[in-house]
Amino acid sequence: MMVIFFAAFLATTVADPVGETRAQNEAKALAQHNRLDANHDGFVTYAEMLAASLAMIMPKAQISEQLPNDRIAHAEFDRADSDHDGRISADEAVAGANRIFDEADTDHNGLLTPQERDAYMARWLAALQREISTWKKLPCQPGAACSTAHYRSGSALKRGP
Repeated sequence: MMVIFFAAFLATTVADPVGETRAQNEAKALAQHNRLDANHDGFVTYAEMLAASLAMIMPKAQISEQLPNDRIAHAEFDRADSDHDGRISADEAVAGANRIFDEADTDHNGLLTPQERDAYMARWLAALQREISTWKKLPCQPGAACSTAHYRSGSALKRGP
C-alpha cells in the first residue's frame, strides 16, 4: 500500500511549483484510498491494493486470478496496516501519507518542495535497494523454470503445444 501511496506521492504533479501542503498531501492520500477500495467498504485489503497495482502496469486480460506473493508489497502493506487487522482504513492511509510527508519535508516548514520530493525519492529507492540486496533467495518450486530438474527433464527446451 505504501508503495502505491509512495508512487502517488511522487507521480502527482504539484499544482503550485513552490510546493505542496500537508492538507494537499492528505487529500491525495484519501483520494488514492478511495480509488483502491474496490468494494467501497471503507477499507483497502491486500488483494485490492495488489490488483490495483497490477492493473496500473498490465492489461486486465493478463492479470491472473492468482496474485503474486510480492515481498515488497506485503511489507509495505503491513507497515501501512498499523492495527494489523488485514485492511487499511482511511485514517491509516492518511497517517502513512503524513509519515512520508514528514520524512520528506526536511526543513519542517509544512511545505514539500519539488526538490525535497526528489531527494526523498532518491533516499527511499537507495534504502529499498539495500534491503533487497540482503534478501535470501526464495526456494524454487518443483517443476518451476528455476528448477534444475526442469532443465534435466528437457521440458525447458520443449516449444509449442
